[in-house]
Amino acid sequence: MPKTPSMTLDKWTNLAEKIEVGKNLLYYKQSAGLTFETSKLASFERRALEHSKLFLKSFGKEPRGLFLMSADALGKAKTFKFQVKAHNVRSSKIVSNKFKLQGAKVNWGSWRQFTAQTDDSKARKELYDDFIGKSKFLTPLIEARFNGYKQALAEYEIDPLSLYLEVEKIAYERLISFVEELGSALKPTFRAALEVYSKEILGEREAEYYDDFYFFRSRVFRRYEKELPTKYEPVRRILLTMKQMGLDASKVKVDDSNRKKKSASAFCFAIKVPSDVRICYRKSNPLENFSGVFHEFGHGIHFATINAEETFENKYVVANGVAEIFSIFFENVLHDRIYLREVLGFPQEVADDIVSRFRFNELFFVAFYSANSTMKLRYWKEGLSMEEANSLYSDLTEKYLGIKYPGRYWQLHHVMPEYFLYSPSYMMASVRAYELANLLRSKYGDRYWNEKRAGKELYELLSLGGGIVVDSFSKLDARGFANKLKEA
Repeated sequence: MPKTPSMTLDKWTNLAEKIEVGKNLLYYKQSAGLTFETSKLASFERRALEHSKLFLKSFGKEPRGLFLMSADALGKAKTFKFQVKAHNVRSSKIVSNKFKLQGAKVNWGSWRQFTAQTDDSKARKELYDDFIGKSKFLTPLIEARFNGYKQALAEYEIDPLSLYLEVEKIAYERLISFVEELGSALKPTFRAALEVYSKEILGEREAEYYDDFYFFRSRVFRRYEKELPTKYEPVRRILLTMKQMGLDASKVKVDDSNRKKKSASAFCFAIKVPSDVRICYRKSNPLENFSGVFHEFGHGIHFATINAEETFENKYVVANGVAEIFSIFFENVLHDRIYLREVLGFPQEVADDIVSRFRFNELFFVAFYSANSTMKLRYWKEGLSMEEANSLYSDLTEKYLGIKYPGRYWQLHHVMPEYFLYSPSYMMASVRAYELANLLRSKYGDRYWNEKRAGKELYELLSLGGGIVVDSFSKLDARGFANKLKEA
């Protein structure tokens, strides 16, 4: 398709970045619970829509990465109003009329904090069931957004699943079999660990659907919630660790305020790559703070390290299965007994206990995300309705977790309804992060996290952005990762 005379690719990407930065800043404010102008966001989305159309008209399907980005941006722009409405509904209608946290009614944003703090299982079940019932307010918005996105992409002969798979550079059958292999291989190990920690946390009662991943992930570290035997704060420590590797994340901004409308989950926003990268989290128990901060700084160092001279495509089109590698890589440093003892100063028995608890969380993560990933892959592959997706999700939680969740639970999750397809990326990235750490350990020893040579290798990968070749260090070996968790 011939180019429009007045528009070169350089001009298009320069303006595209300005629009991207404007949108990113407003979406950051929305997730951070800060005041922002919905009308201004709508204006940016209209500009993104028109600019994406201009690319597709002027340049067709090449460069391929920019075509995929434009098609995706166009679909998101056409459906963003549903996302904004859903965000508002979560904080205004997914609210308890009975339970409070720090004097405020528990809502979607404070749900996890409430469930992690209360010892009243009946109250947690009541709140959980209440929110599941109120998910009906979200259902039509999620459905309209998903359908609208699919219709927008169809105009350009692509669909949500094929776009995702092309960006991730993986075939459907390879991905779904990878998820199935990992989830099935680790279910017995997960169930055994769940029994152990259920007895500790729940007493004689077995875990039920309202004892979800996020409840256990927080509660399993409750013995450390008041005091952690270390003098370090998580932000200071990860900055020091990265500095010891020759990596500089000091320019990454951090917001730890506890605002009412702030996302319950920690997150990182690359507003402008690489110069404006921000992290948000809500403080909870100390070990969760460490995990969340180390994870998000992995994202932060990634986007802050991407070469400013890289192509627009490599700066802003980064596959999720790549973006999550480095966040999980740095979070996993906390799973290292040597790091816990020598860097954070934990006694041997505390380090061993913490590693065991992190392993349980990893097992729970694999089980939970096997269900999440399979549902979303099949949702798009099979063209499921919302009711069919709910039913499938309930069956999949029983398959991989051994606990049948209410099907609508996925609609209250932070990733499943917010992103068209993301969950499988976490699983791929988890295996790749493990393989990357293994490679560095084999070259530089068990204390690779204290080696500038290892940091130099990381820097070379980080600086490439979306141009990274994951095959240079990863075979995406589900069996090897599963064996690691079985033997830990």
